[in-house]
This record gives sequence, C-alpha cells and structure tokens, in this order.
Amino acid sequence: MNAGNIKGALLEYIVRQLLKNCGFTNVHSDNLFSFERGGLFFINGKGAAHDADIIMNPPIQMPFAYPTQLLFECKAYGASTNLPIVRNALGLRNDLNDFEIVTRDTLLRRQNNRRAAYAIDTRTRYLYQVGVASVNDFSKSAIELAANNKIPLLSLSWFLGAASIGDFNNIDQTLIDSFNTQDIQNLYDFLKDREGNLYDAKYSRANNFLNSDNILGDIVTAANVTIRYSYVGLLETGDMVFLFARSRSEDNILNQQNGFASLKAEIHWFGDRPNVWRLSVYNQRQDNQRTDFDFYVPKRIFNHWKTFNLDKSAALDIKQQFFSKVFVFNQRNNPEAPFSIINIDREWLDRVRQQQAEDEE
Repeated sequence: MNAGNIKGALLEYIVRQLLKNCGFTNVHSDNLFSFERGGLFFINGKGAAHDADIIMNPPIQMPFAYPTQLLFECKAYGASTNLPIVRNALGLRNDLNDFEIVTRDTLLRRQNNRRAAYAIDTRTRYLYQVGVASVNDFSKSAIELAANNKIPLLSLSWFLGAASIGDFNNIDQTLIDSFNTQDIQNLYDFLKDREGNLYDAKYSRANNFLNSDNILGDIVTAANVTIRYSYVGLLETGDMVFLFARSRSEDNILNQQNGFASLKAEIHWFGDRPNVWRLSVYNQRQDNQRTDFDFYVPKRIFNHWKTFNLDKSAALDIKQQFFSKVFVFNQRNNPEAPFSIINIDREWLDRVRQQQAEDEE
C-alpha cells in the first residue's frame, strides 16, 4: 500500500466525519450523471467523469435556487497547498455546473418552432460548490484565488493540534511498510467507505489496528474527539470558522437548544494568541446559559487586521463587519432546526467602544 494513498484516504475520512457531524449527508449516485466504480464516486462534467473525493448534501437547501451539493478535493501534501490546486478546483466547478447534454436530435428539433417536447433532459440539476481540503496550510496566492472565486478552503491544521499534524506529516512509506499488509488494506477500505462503520465485522482488522498504539490510530482518535466537541460556523461573508467548546462536556449551550433561541455573543482576543478569538455565547432570555468557544480567525481576515498592527479599535470594527452574525450547523442535536444563529451583542460592542474612547482621552 502506497503511503500517499493512506494519507489521502485519512484526510478524506476526517473531513467527511467533520461534515457528517454538522448534518451533511452522502450523495447517492443515479447511475447516469453520477456513478460508483471500484469504491470511488464519479460525477459527469462537460469533458469527463470526475472522481469526487468527497461529495455531500448540505443540511439545508435555500429556496428559489437549484439544490446545492458540496465537493471537496482532498490534497494530503506535506507542504502548503499552492495556486494550481485551487485553480483546478475552480475549473472542476465550472465543468460540472456548465454540463448539459445536447444531441443532434435536440438541435434538429430546435428548428421546429412547434416542437412538442423541451430540448432538455428531465433531471434534477444541482449547483455544485467545490472546495479544497489539505493537511497543512495554503499559500497566499492560493488563498487569494479562493477568496476571489468563493472557493471554500479547509486545512486540518485549523482545528487539529500540532502533534496530530506532525504525526500526519510523518506518515511515510517506511512507516506503512512496517505494518501488517492486511491490516493496512482493511484500514484503507474503511477510510474510503463513505458509509463505513468501524464496528462492522468486515472492518474488524481496521478496528483493532486503530485501537492499538500507532500514529494512525492516534490521529483518528484525536480527530474524532475534536470533531465531537466542535461546530462549523459560517459568517455572512461566506468564511468558515470552527468553534471548539472550551469545556469538553456535552453540557454546552448549543447542545441544550431544542429550537431557535435568541443567542448572543461577545468576542474577545488575547495578546499571547491574537489569531485565536473567543466567542462567549449566551441565551438572551436565560443569561445563566453561557459557553465559551475558541476559533481561529480566518487567515484573510487576520491578515486584514495585521495591516492595522492588531489595533484594538480595528478589532472592534472587524467584529462588527465580519462577525455580526454566525450561522452554526448543529443538526446532530436538533434535526428539526439544523442550525443556530448567533448575533454579536451590539450593546456590549457599543460599551467597549465607549470605554476605549474614554481611555484614549
């Protein structure tokens, strides 16, 4: 088994688990426009059928728009993911979204203004969003291209600890060759299985392997624990943030919501880690319900702040401009209302502005 294949399958597994935890579901093929072969999922475009590393349905669809499906291209490279990878994702998105079947018969029927049938195929059409997932970070040019073309980026380094990322980067052929061949093959099959259940008898080798003392098991365990206590939030700008509950307990405010609640938040940052901000969420009607979540500031927003030398007043402007509303996917706890809306507390923000102005006088 090639080490690169294992790393790629492991990256796909972690990203898939993260999305499932937020309420995303697997797309099922229709055996024409999409199909499965040899454990891989393919979707047709204008030029060819593309192997979709990850393809999932979002937890909710927007009305008055084509239903969307999310694809992630997974790149388990050691170095940062660069511009050509993101450019390829843009090309893939265009190829999928512009795909339509036109035959000679269709063109001939267009000559008949009284034709009885529409010259289009009767099928569900989707709007595909294509993102790029990596183990490590992205180059500046890749981030710029992604931002300008609204391509979501996801790096494991944004939510897994440095030890896990180091372990991931240390996976090489020597390590893979040191393991039992059948164990590694069974592990690979499990990681690639979109419906995979580790407790299924056919994956008993993979289960035993992941529960033994090895780097791969450590990575999967750390990822599963992190995902269990994390939530994906979307900003109104389209940027993605990962909220990590500071208390490793099921008793946090997002787990307690049984419907739409009036959630407000304060946002704080600390000088020793200015790129990690804290979202203190509370229920406006029950102030005793409060939970702190940490998140990494999206890199493009953090770089914008750095142009102001991490000025406190600029930070307040950024909080109001970018973080006034956070949509948090939470379907695992509330299937009927699959997301929560967290609004920044404007009264708190105004008080902080006033206090800063008084301090500067």
